[in-house]
Amino acid sequence: MPILSQLRKTENAALGVGGVTYYNTLDSLPITGLTSGDQAFVSATERYYVSDGNGWFNTTLINKNIRWDSGGEPGAEAEITDSATPLIIIARAADSDQSVFLNQSFASDSAQYMATITNDSSVFTFTPKTAAQIGASVAAGELSDSNGDFIYTFKWSDGLSFVNKAVTITYNPAGGSGGGGLARSWGGPRGFCSGGEEMPSYAYSNVIQYFDMSTPSNAQDFGDLTMARRQAACASNGTRSLTASGSISAGPTNRIDYITCATTGNAQDFGDVTFQAGENSSDTAGYVGRTGLTGVSNGTYGIFMGGQGQSTYGTNVIDRVTIASTGNATDIGDLATSIVRYSSSTNDETRGIDFGGFNQSAFLNRAEYITMANTGNATSFGSLVQNVAYGTRGVVSNNVIGVFGSGYKDTNWAKQDVIQQVTIQTTATSTNFGTLDYAKTHVACTTNGVTGFWFSFGNNIPDIQQIVLATGGNATDFGDLAVEHDGGPCGSSGNAA
Repeated sequence: MPILSQLRKTENAALGVGGVTYYNTLDSLPITGLTSGDQAFVSATERYYVSDGNGWFNTTLINKNIRWDSGGEPGAEAEITDSATPLIIIARAADSDQSVFLNQSFASDSAQYMATITNDSSVFTFTPKTAAQIGASVAAGELSDSNGDFIYTFKWSDGLSFVNKAVTITYNPAGGSGGGGLARSWGGPRGFCSGGEEMPSYAYSNVIQYFDMSTPSNAQDFGDLTMARRQAACASNGTRSLTASGSISAGPTNRIDYITCATTGNAQDFGDVTFQAGENSSDTAGYVGRTGLTGVSNGTYGIFMGGQGQSTYGTNVIDRVTIASTGNATDIGDLATSIVRYSSSTNDETRGIDFGGFNQSAFLNRAEYITMANTGNATSFGSLVQNVAYGTRGVVSNNVIGVFGSGYKDTNWAKQDVIQQVTIQTTATSTNFGTLDYAKTHVACTTNGVTGFWFSFGNNIPDIQQIVLATGGNATDFGDLAVEHDGGPCGSSGNAA
């Protein structure tokens, strides 16, 4: 018997503890000369043992509290970076007297609408919901905001004690980490209408209006653009909304404005679009912007396609900005059609599509697409069931189908009420989706990923119309604009406060 153990046994007997022998290791326990009722404590295992005369049997003398294993404690914060990449978190517990633990982890209520959560032992996987799925939850009132936080509490128990850690997980499917995320042209529940012409004066407008897309309601004043303009293009990452180029009273401007979507107030100067000055002798150095261009976004980039300069001609330029920063646009390629102005657009998380438009003399039946993360020229997508120009200004999409409508359809300048749709990842001719409340042109639109909205300006009627993207069908009334507009405002969406 080890001398130290014998001393402890003698000491315990003197104290009246009752014959408990201390051993350093389990191998130190005697295997012969045992008497039923012999007692021992092994320091290496921190367990108490009792003999039946033939062997030793242990019971837990003390419970060693469960703890986070080395490298197994999660951080206080984590982020789902985009809608395609799962978040992986390791949460691993340890205990010297226990090897099997009970997982008692739980999430806050909003988590179920933001991500699907699974675990394999200590590996937890948060698979993000898509922009369309989260938009549906917002529209249904299950979520107050498409971009936000949820709490996941990691908790392991050994049956007697537990260890836990609450982690704040952020997810901005509208693109905060890349719209993209939720790269996305729809950034949240707040819809915006920017610029146009005020009626009945036809004066160019600097007014920005906004409304709550989750509840039928009228628009309210948000603030002012840096200059009054019409026929601009919009793009958003959910946090910021951009209004690019368009016409001021003197001619096309190259200025890009931006607003912070959650905070009412006036727009600020972001930078300039690109344009090849001198396309025609009527172009002047003072006006090198574009009017009648279209805008799409993947939550990281705002991309502006086509448009017209000071001359009667159009351009096929495609340029791009990083929405989260400020600065001038960069030319990244060309549309296949050499002259395109007053077209329409839509997009999902990867593709932007430009439809229809007008050249010097004809209404166009073309559709082209780009991959927004890349540089390069556009590729043919298909054709339209109805020509369209001076039509939809903005983006309506649920990340599967893209929808656009209204505008002039022929050289007789006949207005149309047709709403068309395409499956964004499948090149093909468009199909009919439904109709607007009446034939109109120079409209704007936006979406929350579930419902699409048209700001209807034809016939000087300032109404907001809505469609349900998943079902198709005709538009219905949603509310009214605060200011009567015509002449090509642009639409976008973003987060509320």
